Amino acid sequence: MGFRFSCVRCGRHFDNRKNPTRCPSCGGQALIEYDYDQLSSTISREELVKTPPSMWKYSFLIPLTKDDSVVSLGEGGTFLQKAERLGEELGIKNVYLKNETVNPTGSFLDRGVSLEATKAKSMGYRILKCASRGNLGASVAAYAAKAGLNCRIYTTLGVELGKLYQAVVCGAEINFVKTYDDALKVLENPYEGEYIISVTNPFFLEGIKTTGYEVCEQLCWSPPEFFIVPVGEGGHLSMIWKALRELSYVGLIDDVHSRMLGVQAKSCSPIVEAFRKNLDKPAKPKDFGMTFHDIAVRQPMLGELCLKALRESNGYALAVSENKILEATRLLAKCEGIFAEPAAASTIAALKVALEDGIIERSDKVVCIITGAGLKDPAAVKSLIKHSATEAPIALMLASSLDNRLGRTKRLILKILQRHPSHGYLLWKTLTQEFGLTITLPSMYQHLQELLAAGLVAVANEGGPSERKKKVYVLTKKGETILSSEFVT
Repeated sequence: MGFRFSCVRCGRHFDNRKNPTRCPSCGGQALIEYDYDQLSSTISREELVKTPPSMWKYSFLIPLTKDDSVVSLGEGGTFLQKAERLGEELGIKNVYLKNETVNPTGSFLDRGVSLEATKAKSMGYRILKCASRGNLGASVAAYAAKAGLNCRIYTTLGVELGKLYQAVVCGAEINFVKTYDDALKVLENPYEGEYIISVTNPFFLEGIKTTGYEVCEQLCWSPPEFFIVPVGEGGHLSMIWKALRELSYVGLIDDVHSRMLGVQAKSCSPIVEAFRKNLDKPAKPKDFGMTFHDIAVRQPMLGELCLKALRESNGYALAVSENKILEATRLLAKCEGIFAEPAAASTIAALKVALEDGIIERSDKVVCIITGAGLKDPAAVKSLIKHSATEAPIALMLASSLDNRLGRTKRLILKILQRHPSHGYLLWKTLTQEFGLTITLPSMYQHLQELLAAGLVAVANEGGPSERKKKVYVLTKKGETILSSEFVT
């Protein structure tokens, strides 16, 4: 099917032989358009019903060419679950969960990466390259492996370990940088043969919009009153809104009455703040204490597009506390058997607030997008079992396991911290100079991240109110217990 690129800000069109992200005239985001009038006469609900569930059943609204050979791991076609027990708990009858945790690498991003990998391979690229906060890197690594391409990922030392391990196992080359902005800068000058995968790429965005197509078909072409979507960069919400309008253009739904509701965490909610203040671009967040990286984006690259979608749909944006998000994660698992990462379960927290505040009526039909699986975030798992009846036996089991798994480097780090708290750089100097260990600074920080995730080490801030805070690593009680074990020498 033919397609073309267009700027959402000024309306300018681009040659589809290229893959522009921004408009060369005004800098607006580039999206893809189709000949909707032609499509409306060639597709029907009856024909779609005959096609097996998959994002690729909507290929007439996906920018494929005759040269493209789809790189797929079975993404899309995810279950839309009616949440009866959760609905009873919250006091709403018609609430549905779009369970994106069952995608190949456990997140909705697989939809976009599948299309990007398809394009990269058909255009002759040899390497997929991306900046990642976690989920994107895991997905790109998996699809690169499937396509027979190399993979280079740039990420920070704070990345969730579950997501990092996914990428490593798939054979990706991992490069650590200081900040996510540094990772993005690396992508600005790709080497020959490198295909850059970014959440702002029009092809990527066309892949993730298919969530919206599937929901409408699964609801017999009767869209819900509300879509509730976690918001990080802002792309998923924006593209679900685009999907709804496209279904209307081609006659698959009668009208677009759905409202988009975006959810962010209170400690990092630039899009919510901009929505409330009637700004066109994301506001700069005042604080940044959020630990859920996927909805902790200080400068969302698609914030302007997301705000546009919220307003066009007569939608709403909510910020919820980290505690409420964790409570919602527990509630979702307990009531519906879906273990989501906290960023994904933020939609349940937002639904509860929206019902209490009268934003959503209890008679409304609501779809919550559950974007990613819970086992990707070990630190969040630890938070979820805290104060539960099983916390103590699980802690003992983990301690016993860790006794046998700690290598020499981690044991030495614990021994150094037993003497006194220490900055990361000082730890590294002590390891190399006093103990003669050959280790790079990034590798040492990776060991620290693993000790943090295991609860053996904690972070404290050093410095007064007017001083710049410095991270200091300290030994926890659990770390002391492990260190005094007979297994640690």
